[in-house]
Amino acid sequence: MNRIKISLLSTLSLIFLVNLLSAQSKEEFEKIFLKETQGNTSTVVHEEFRNISTLSYNPDTLPNWFFKTPTPTDGAVYAIGISDPDLPFEDAINQAAFRAKTMAILYNRVQIQYFRDVYSVEYTEGRYTRFGQRFDTYFKLSASGFADSTCFYIEDKHITRYNEALVLVRYTPIEPSKANMSNDLISTVGTALYIEAQIGEAFEPQAEYEFTSIIRIPNASAQSSNFTYRKKGNRFLSMSNFMGKTHDFPLFTYRYSNPNWPSNTSPLVSYSGLWSIFSKKLLRQLALETEQSSIKIRTLDEQYSSQMRNLSREVAIKNAKLHINGIEFGTDSIVFDINIIDLM
Repeated sequence: MNRIKISLLSTLSLIFLVNLLSAQSKEEFEKIFLKETQGNTSTVVHEEFRNISTLSYNPDTLPNWFFKTPTPTDGAVYAIGISDPDLPFEDAINQAAFRAKTMAILYNRVQIQYFRDVYSVEYTEGRYTRFGQRFDTYFKLSASGFADSTCFYIEDKHITRYNEALVLVRYTPIEPSKANMSNDLISTVGTALYIEAQIGEAFEPQAEYEFTSIIRIPNASAQSSNFTYRKKGNRFLSMSNFMGKTHDFPLFTYRYSNPNWPSNTSPLVSYSGLWSIFSKKLLRQLALETEQSSIKIRTLDEQYSSQMRNLSREVAIKNAKLHINGIEFGTDSIVFDINIIDLM
């Protein structure tokens, strides 16, 4: 009984902590997050598949090159792009190729930024003084580069049973001395935002992952893509916009397998398609690896209120080249074998 009571108090305290910290002006992003994810679940409209005539509940077996991309040679960069589910064939190929090109630019030379604040909270609840902590982490990848049609070559492609396209692209960068405004300018930004609040045994994380990319073509309209995944507790939301059009796809138990697995291996499961979990896990893993090299620049003693204090701040910033050597699946996770080469 005491254990249940303590757990209940911890949960109530956590709700208090989240509400208290949500009031801080520096956390404006939470207003958007909560607005998007705290709606009445009875009003949620579940999309139906529009472009799949026969729906299978068996996992899609992905090609070997997805799990082991070619080894880079002569300065080439390899990248995989994945479309949203339930697209017509040509639309899926176009979206996947766009994402592959922007990821290739990112892998070739990326600026990595990491910022983490740790807060403590103390407040009185009846006869008890309760303590809690909150961790705010912001992670950003950004890259841009010039390219033309000769820079990219589609090495291979695959269409899943959910009408997703996977495209493997080889990118050969333009020599810096030859790059100019007559070439396409490709820019991409990936961000991850985490808020983790804890009191006692109660813990509530919330996160947002986003990729935004633009290809600026001389004398033509810019092409753009945005994909956002938000999660708070057990609630999540995926949003996709490509070429100015929003694409809504069904929530479904999407399953994926490796062709080299034994037949009884449990597949990877994602409820928002392969790109959703691929991009989210990539950002998450890179953030965790960057955290290992972060520097605690100072211990702060900033009093935001009588109850909340900023304890410490960690930062990291660097330029790097990325290569994904391999990919492994778990039931609900993707693990990347990433080679991160620091650049000046």
